[in-house]
Formats: sequence, C-alpha cells, structure tokens
Amino acid sequence: MKTLFYYVIVLFILLAATQKNYAQNANTSLSDLVVPTKVNVDLLPNATNARSLGSTGKSWKNVFAQNAYFLGGTKFISDSGTANTFIGSNAGKSNTTGNNNSTNGYQTLFFNTTGSGNVANGVNTLYLNTTGYDNVANGLSSMFDNSTGYFNAANGYQSLFSNTSGAYNVANGAEALYGNTTGSYNSANGDFSLYRNAGNYNTGSGAYALYANTSGTSNTADGESALYNNTTGNYNTASGVSALYYNTTGYDNTAAGIDALYENTGGIYNASFGSAALFWNTSGSYNTAVGDYALNDNSTSYYNTAVGYYAGGAYDNGYNNVFLGANTRASAAGYYNMIAIGQATICTASSQARIGNSSTTSIGGYTNWTNISDGRVKKNIRQNVPGLTFINKLHPITYNLDLEAADKIIQAPALKDKDGKEIQPTQQELDAKKAKEQVVYTGFIAQDVEKAAKSLNYDFSGVDAAKNDKDLYGLRYSDFVVPLVKAVQELSRMNDDKDAKINDLQNQINELKSMMGVKQSTGSSEQSTAIASSSLEQNIPNPFSNTTTINYTLPQQYTAAKIMITDKTGKPVKQINISGNGRSSVQVDASTFSSGAYQYSLIVNGKLVGSKQMETVK
Repeated sequence: MKTLFYYVIVLFILLAATQKNYAQNANTSLSDLVVPTKVNVDLLPNATNARSLGSTGKSWKNVFAQNAYFLGGTKFISDSGTANTFIGSNAGKSNTTGNNNSTNGYQTLFFNTTGSGNVANGVNTLYLNTTGYDNVANGLSSMFDNSTGYFNAANGYQSLFSNTSGAYNVANGAEALYGNTTGSYNSANGDFSLYRNAGNYNTGSGAYALYANTSGTSNTADGESALYNNTTGNYNTASGVSALYYNTTGYDNTAAGIDALYENTGGIYNASFGSAALFWNTSGSYNTAVGDYALNDNSTSYYNTAVGYYAGGAYDNGYNNVFLGANTRASAAGYYNMIAIGQATICTASSQARIGNSSTTSIGGYTNWTNISDGRVKKNIRQNVPGLTFINKLHPITYNLDLEAADKIIQAPALKDKDGKEIQPTQQELDAKKAKEQVVYTGFIAQDVEKAAKSLNYDFSGVDAAKNDKDLYGLRYSDFVVPLVKAVQELSRMNDDKDAKINDLQNQINELKSMMGVKQSTGSSEQSTAIASSSLEQNIPNPFSNTTTINYTLPQQYTAAKIMITDKTGKPVKQINISGNGRSSVQVDASTFSSGAYQYSLIVNGKLVGSKQMETVK
C-alpha cells in the first residue's frame, strides 16, 4: 500500500515538472494562436543561426508581418518601410522608408533607402540601389550599380550591371546591357547584347547584338552579333547574324540577312536585303541591294541599286549604277552610270545600258524608241551629212553570231556560289545560246562602217565603238536614216537636173524646128508639150515642222498652174496658185497642219504633172 502511494506521489511530481517545462517554453511553437500574440524572443534566430522555424512535417498557411527578415536578414532600427520581404544576409540593410520591396539573396538591395516596388533575386542584385523604384533584377549581380534608375527589368548574370539612373530598360541574358549607365528605353535580349550601351531607344536581340554601342540611339539589332561594333550610329536596323557587324558611326542603314552590310562603318542611308548583300561596303552611301550577295563588293560608291541574286556583284563598282536581275554585273571594276537589265546581263563600259543577255533574241514593244531631238537643245548645227558617197561605201551583209568569241573578249567574271565554287551554265542556257547562234542577221560590220565614215572625215554617231579591250563594237541602225535621207535628196536633185536638161533640149529642138520652117502641132500636142516641160521636185526640208520649200519648173506657155496639197485620205487641205515659167519655188506654211504624211501635186492646164509626198513633225 505504501509502495503504491509512493508511485502515485512520484507520478504527480513528474506531471507537475512537465507542466512547468511547457509553461517555460510557451509560444515557441506558435501553435493554437487565435489572437495577436507577442512572439517570444526565443523564436528569433540564435547567434549561430541554428534555430529553424516550423518543422518538416508542418508549415505555415499564411505569414502576416509589416516587414519580414529571413535567413540572415537583419532588422535595423531605421527601417520604417512596410510590406518588404528581405531574404538573405544583409538584404535590404540600409532600407529606411522603402516599401513593397522583395529580395532573395546575399546583400540584395543592400544600400536601398527609399526605393520601392523593387524585386531582387540573386547575390548582390540591385546592390547599390538607393531611391530607384519598380525595378526587377534576376541573376547574380544584376543591376548591381543601379542607384536611381526605375522601371528596369534585368534577367541574367550581371545584366544591367552598371546601370545607375537609366530607366525603362529590359535586359535578358548574361551581361546584357552590362555597361549601360544612363541610357533609357533600351531592350536587350541575349547574352552580352547592348553590352556597352549608353544610348537610348535601342533594341538588341541575340548574343552580342549591339555589343559595343555607346551613345547610338534608336537602333534595332536582331541576330547574333548584329550591329556588334556600332558606337554612335543612329537609326540603324540590322536583322540577321552579323548584319551591320562593323558599323560604328553610320546611320539610317537597314540590313536584313546574314552578314548584310557586314563591313559598313560610316556609310549612311543604305538598304541591304539578303545574305552578304553589300558585304564589303564601308563608307558607300545611298545604295540599295536586294538579293543574296547583291552589290557584294561595293565599298565606297554611292547611289547604286541592285535587285537579284549576285546582282552588281563580282567587282567594286562606281556610282549611279542599276543592276536588275540575277547575276547582272560589269566586266570590270569602277564603271559608273550603267544599267543592266535581265539575268546575267553584262555592261562593258561606263554610261552604258544593256537589256538582255547573249541568249536574248528579241527586244521590243508596241511603239518605237524615241530619241530627244528638240531644236532648242541643239547647237553647232551644220548640214554636212554625206549621202550617196557614204552609203556607197557601206557593205551590207548577212551573218551569224559567235557568242563564244564574244565571251572571250568581254572576259566576264565567272559566277560563283556562296562557297566560292564556279557555277556552271545550265543546259537550258547552253541550248538558248546555241539557238541564238543559228539566227541569220542582216546588217553591217561596225568596224567597216567606222572606216567608211573616217575616210570621209564624217563623225558618224551610228558607230558605238568599243570603250576598252573588254568592250564590243555596236551600231545604232536608226542613225543610218539621216545619211539615207540625204542620199535620197541628192538623187532627187539629180533627177530634177536631168528633167531640166531634157526640157532644155526639147526647147532647143522646138526652136530648130521653127527655124527650119517645121509647123508646130496644136491642140493635144501643145498640151503634151506643156506637161512634158513641167516638173515637180521634192520639198526641202522633209520631214519638217512648220514651213518647207517646193521647187518646180513651168513651161514657157500654159494657161494655169497650181500646187494642190491633200491629206492621206485624198482630201485637199491647201491650194497654191503659181505663175511664171522655168524653174521656181514656193514656200509652204504648214503651221496649221497636224503631224503626218501629205501628198502635193503640180497641175498645169488642168493636167497632173507629178506628185510627191512630204511629212510634218510637230
């Protein structure tokens, strides 16, 4: 009995001791709290940070606090901010009145005082921030130097590292916008993109995009290393790996394609679309290249336009050239003011236009080519064009073209692919050339025409002589019209002179008959004599614009004579009464006539002597 009592007493003592122990550790587990309770000081971390809050089996549903400091965070007396969460040793150490900040990492927002709305994740993120607000930094040392900058977002190791007061920047990637200090409204996506930036309104997407940019503004780089070396250039757009890679100060350039405008440094207002288009351009400006390798070798020239694969490639061209069509090009470097239209069309000299390649068989349309021929812009006018003499020296021929011989003279650069391998012609191209060589042409040999003209000291514009040893001779066949017209005029005058001589001989015969007492017949024979002794010559000039002169010859005796002018329908448009005898002329005023062909006739005693055609050109 005594033993049982003893055990009961010991049990009560043990229970009392247990209750005392629970009392001594009240609130340390924060269990069953239904009203706000002051947290026991024992709940704070001890000197070695060895005490844990909660357990592995239980967690808190919600934590309500004005400011929360966890995992090494330190509460300072000066902190009167609200709704901050600082996780990490010395996180938010200097905060005074900053609100709504959230950190996670060692020394995050270390110097922050009044900055609010910042989010810092990673060791030393937003380390020097003091008053900057609404910034987001994710990554080791991202936005490390930021002090007053605001509305920035940095994601990646040391992204926006040097930013101090720059605002509205977005950096995604390791060291993206690393050197930016005061630049604003920039967007960098990719490791090291906009690495050294200090400018504004730039966008870089891709590793090393706009890497060296300093004060350049309003640039857009999309692609790895695009605009890599740009420093102060503005308003450039580069889309493609290494596009505008070496650009430093050039501005208002657009490059789309791998290595487009790769070597450009100071060139301005260039547009390049295609891989390696305008690749070697350095300071050339106002050029447009569309197509892979278009204007590939252009360096310092201006105002060139090339459209098509490899258009304007192969050589460093001069200025003011137009290349339209794949593989259009020059036969040598430095040529200017060229126009080449059509696949593989080649210009062989400056100020030359070529349409179609050596396989082209027809060039035309629904109207003739018009040359400027305004008298107001012509000077040193002389009527010294040779006619029959020049024409008689020409040797019309028929011939076939030897295109292989032409290629050897031109020595055009071989077409190469992106790997530098020579591109061989397709079977279709070979067939087209073969078909072209089968065509029989009619014409002259240019060198023969040149020789004939020089023998007469005639500077004939119809010969397009070769400009260099890689150029070919040509002829402007339309220019042959002028000496041909002169030849016809000379023939007309010769015919008129012959008629006059015949009339003169006839008159002499009549006089002899009269002296010999031979009676002259009358009536119809007199009429025939009158008509026979009359003649009509070709008007001069012809064609003409307002006035022209008509020469004619009238008999010694007749009743009436007139010149009648009719249009192409036969309708009379003008009648001129004439008189006198022998050779004379009349000037015709055709200022009221419209352009076109007209017929004029000489009528003597009501009988038609002759008709000719004239043409007015307004």
